[in-house]
Amino acid sequence: MPALLAGAEHYDVPVLDDGTVRLRRLEPRDVPQLALNCADPAAAEFTTVPLGYTEDDARWYVGQFVPEAWRAGREYNWAAVDAATDRLWGTVGLNALRGTTADVGLNFGPHARGTGAAEAACRLLLDHAFPALGLTYAYWMAKVPNWASRKLAWKLGFRSPVRIDGFMEQRGASVDAWILTLAAGDPRTPTTAWDGPPAPGGPGPERRP
Repeated sequence: MPALLAGAEHYDVPVLDDGTVRLRRLEPRDVPQLALNCADPAAAEFTTVPLGYTEDDARWYVGQFVPEAWRAGREYNWAAVDAATDRLWGTVGLNALRGTTADVGLNFGPHARGTGAAEAACRLLLDHAFPALGLTYAYWMAKVPNWASRKLAWKLGFRSPVRIDGFMEQRGASVDAWILTLAAGDPRTPTTAWDGPPAPGGPGPERRP
């Protein structure tokens, strides 16, 4: 497992900010918007959030799951918010940490699509995570056919997409997934021409909540 983030045992979440998007600790004030994001039909289709997601689910995620996973070094999840208004765009983080690798996971609401917030949040996360955790690789998993997720990964420099049938678990079922790779020294820009549809739809990947 990668080294713990500084302050992880005390749930000290570093604030990452590019002036437009801020990554910060998830707070109880985020619960209503988080519940709306996770109840969105696209989230149900392409992520692993429970069906019928409620504010009680969001409160458990914010108050129990995220702090406990953070302290244990199992997962590191941030709230991605508008830097000017503090409105929650979505969540972004690292999960499946093993060796010197981790998976990127995110889930953004419909109101964030087309704003560039998800891309900005992922750039903040990656710029912090590689040096802070000593990662050598980050991986991106998207359910087939979530072209929006795959295109976001492509924009960030993730490469070598591989389709593995039945690799992703979604609510007890095995579904097909694309896996993409980003090395610590890779450029954070596309390395090949885009080979998918010109106007994809759907949110980014998310392991939980």
